[in-house]
Amino acid sequence: MRQLKIIRIFLTTLFFVATVVYLIIGPHFHPMAAISVKSQIILSSFTVTIGVTLVWMVVTILFGRVYCSSVCPVGTLSDIFIWARKKLGRKQQIFSYKPKKRWSIHILAIYVICIFTGIVAIPYIIEPWNIMRNISATIRPSAVEATCINFGIGSLTGIISGIVSLIVIAVYSLFLGRSFCTEICPYGTAMGLLHDYYLYHIEIDPDKCTSCGKCEDICKASCIKIAGRLVDNSRCVRCFDCLAACDNDAIRYQPNRNRPATPLFRRKQRAAQ
Repeated sequence: MRQLKIIRIFLTTLFFVATVVYLIIGPHFHPMAAISVKSQIILSSFTVTIGVTLVWMVVTILFGRVYCSSVCPVGTLSDIFIWARKKLGRKQQIFSYKPKKRWSIHILAIYVICIFTGIVAIPYIIEPWNIMRNISATIRPSAVEATCINFGIGSLTGIISGIVSLIVIAVYSLFLGRSFCTEICPYGTAMGLLHDYYLYHIEIDPDKCTSCGKCEDICKASCIKIAGRLVDNSRCVRCFDCLAACDNDAIRYQPNRNRPATPLFRRKQRAAQ
């Protein structure tokens, strides 16, 4: 199970480097840089990215929110801030379970209405790719010029939006982990709505779990509640940190839900057979 975290880190690094090269240095620096934009969900450009969106829908149903952990540039940026706090802070950041916030659904509803009504301001502000592009504009203003012309706004607006977005993401990440991804991002919320149909889930084996709390402490999405052996897969961003932290192999990424497996239950099963 620890190998999954290594694979995730490799993919995250690959896509984030490609994104930085594409947005800051330029799309013509290296052909591989184009992989960043071609793999993104950008619903404000739905006619261009509908195929990518459908592919990610299928991937999400199969494996959960792997887009959030490996491809989304804002998710990776949040992880960088979280990692920096761990390295620079006096104490390691400890997370804890938090209930799901209702306002994430309201933000998603507003976003969908804006998409279908052609109101571009909201998608421009909260779509992960646009957020990253606006942040990059503080270094390379030409990164947003074409978009700003299409929207009929000045490039300065995009730069200001990028600065504000960077501050918001930094604050969320430093104090609340990946809460921006689970509470604000409309893509994360939409993917979470499919959690009942996920093929693979993160599950805690109650027979192996010793209630050490390591998985809950390290969960950046604050979606693990060790007291009830609960993993809220709708908010899990599939970073696999919890799997790597468990010494007893009690938390697993598996294609089925856990069922009671105590000795008493097993005896009843054998008796029934």
